[in-house]
Amino acid sequence: MDTNKRATALSKAIGTQAETLLELVAKELGHRDSLDRFISYGDIYTRAHPISPILHIVSGNTPAAAIQTLTRGLLIGAFNQIKLPSEGIQEVEDFVEKLPSELKSLIEITRSRQTSTEWLRSARAVIVFGSDETVNEIESKLFPSQIFIPHNHKVSIAVIDSDENKEAAKLTALDIAKYDQQGCLSPHDIYVHPKEQPRSFAAKLADALSELNTKYPPTGRTIEENIKIDDLRRSYSFRSSNDTSVQIWKSDSNTDWTVVYEEDPQFAASPLGRFVFVKPLPNSLNDALNINKEHLSTIALYPFSIKRAETLSLCGATRICPLGSSQDPSIFWHHDGLQTLAPLVHWTDAG
Repeated sequence: MDTNKRATALSKAIGTQAETLLELVAKELGHRDSLDRFISYGDIYTRAHPISPILHIVSGNTPAAAIQTLTRGLLIGAFNQIKLPSEGIQEVEDFVEKLPSELKSLIEITRSRQTSTEWLRSARAVIVFGSDETVNEIESKLFPSQIFIPHNHKVSIAVIDSDENKEAAKLTALDIAKYDQQGCLSPHDIYVHPKEQPRSFAAKLADALSELNTKYPPTGRTIEENIKIDDLRRSYSFRSSNDTSVQIWKSDSNTDWTVVYEEDPQFAASPLGRFVFVKPLPNSLNDALNINKEHLSTIALYPFSIKRAETLSLCGATRICPLGSSQDPSIFWHHDGLQTLAPLVHWTDAG
């Protein structure tokens, strides 16, 4: 299959336009036909070849990321080995079933608890999604000649400058609830401009999460996850009884969702599971994020504008998007600030 046919088949499986995938190829590789023939390049010609095989090691909390990385490998025509968690990822398996046999033949899947040494040694490129510990462990087993693309622990936030349309709370709830806040794109902290009364916004967000929870309650939580949430709830409940700068809202009789208002602007890490902090937006968000800047992925912004995104880009985020779309990045997204196709090809020059 040439690039056009691969793009057409993939577009049907992921529900996008083939033209969009071809535009991604053109933007990253210079021309949509770069993988199929020599293309004029200055005073020479050049052609891209997929680096193959590619090993994808994915986590179960973000099925969309697993499908995206596999889509990219298939789009360039590489052979793809993908290690799923032992329990599998149904969304990935459903995606594979939608593919024609020509693309299925480019995929090998394992659900083994351990990544096989054979796969690690034979892969020419390794893409890993996981904790810092997982990423470091995999990297230690690779050769210098192998391309290594890590997607380790990341955190995200939201910034609300104004809320004239009174829709920010519902949009924030959507970003928090999707994937039960488990992904790197899920906001931990919501920074609200003081003029919008952050404490009042926290109450509105609690109402929005409660309403959303009736339609989409969390599923699959572990006992350990619920214990972490309950422990932190108790800590903030105790603080709120003695400190007026702290207030907590929470779901009744379960740990489904939690909103904590806290005047301290310093970034606070969530235990996840729809547990979010609302804080006043400080004069220097850069200082409030402090040491977490190196792990900052996405800032969801409301209202969104490129001009405002320019100022927030100084905080170190690799993506700034409209509030409500945190969990739905564009196909053109530079994941963790990196190109997604260009690192996975090598070039032959002619002329």
